[in-house]
Amino acid sequence: MTTHIDHAPSIADAENPGFEEEIEVTASATSGTILWGFALVALLLLPIATREGRRDLGMFQEPWFWPMTALGFGLIGGAMFPILLVRLSRDPGFGLRVLAAFDGMGKSLQYGAAFLVYLVAVNYLGFTISSILFMQALYLMSGLRGGRWPWVALAVTFAIVLAFRVGLDIWFPVPVFLQFFPASVGNFMGGYL
Repeated sequence: MTTHIDHAPSIADAENPGFEEEIEVTASATSGTILWGFALVALLLLPIATREGRRDLGMFQEPWFWPMTALGFGLIGGAMFPILLVRLSRDPGFGLRVLAAFDGMGKSLQYGAAFLVYLVAVNYLGFTISSILFMQALYLMSGLRGGRWPWVALAVTFAIVLAFRVGLDIWFPVPVFLQFFPASVGNFMGGYL
């Protein structure tokens, strides 16, 4: 005797082979709409994010031209995604399909969010301090706990900092927090943080 258990359909359900196709369409529409939204925000921020060139070399060599062109074509080509998502959202079970489409991506989104926090922190704390904190957070998020892993993270961070600062000769602006110290401290420490 078999017992029937009610549950949300999944990709593995043999009784519902069409559910997998619905998830793929829903995942494409949802992720495409999210990326389309990012492109729209980037296009709207383009006048703020770019400056005019130092010399008048023509429209094609202005810093805003090629990003505007790429974003514009992306928005035109991807306009079908928000339209498709609105149409799909009217169907019953839409929320379940969205959840099933992105099931298991929580960790990836956490790593992405941590990286965005790191990028913002570089401006305020400096490259070195932000990199140390970011690498320690990555090791904790990945489940590597124990006596030696924080030291491994620290060694990897110093190798990265040396590669950027010494090997590639990339220097970042003085961190914001050094403005609260005397200028001599900022001048001395700013290049290393």
